[in-house]
Amino acid sequence: MTAKSPLHLIALIALALLTAGCVQSLAGSPTATPTDTPPESVQSPTDTPTDVQTPPPNRTVELPEGPKERPERPETLTEDSVGEFVKTHEYRYAYNGLWYSEHSEVTLDCTLHGVTERDGWFEATVSCSGSSNTGGPAEGTEAVTELIADWSTLTYVYYVDENSLIREGTNE
Repeated sequence: MTAKSPLHLIALIALALLTAGCVQSLAGSPTATPTDTPPESVQSPTDTPTDVQTPPPNRTVELPEGPKERPERPETLTEDSVGEFVKTHEYRYAYNGLWYSEHSEVTLDCTLHGVTERDGWFEATVSCSGSSNTGGPAEGTEAVTELIADWSTLTYVYYVDENSLIREGTNE
């Protein structure tokens, strides 16, 4: 073998070193870099934390316009009081979402699935399903209009503390 130039020799050595590093990594010897994440903190996109401990930010979900008002927040937050509050809130939220006019007949069924205390704040899951039938004159006309709307079963997680009421949809 004849050496063509020192540059070829340097390139050959660099290639050999790079290949050796790949073979070593494939053999199971890790080669850590400063940006590697420790294995215990790696989560796949489908993993969800099971014990969330961060309190919710100070925000409150707005109710849609309609005849129902937000229920009073309980003075003392307990699993029972938060559960009843969240179930009532979701009922009123869904009711206002289905309500069209004073001629609306809204039917709803809401279920509280559970409440968990999280170090001074609460996480509650609730779902509602229902429908609305609205008949009566269309706005500005004498003609009768009938609107039918369905509120398929939708599940929401509420995060509640003294200053927050956050509502997030789930994929359930």
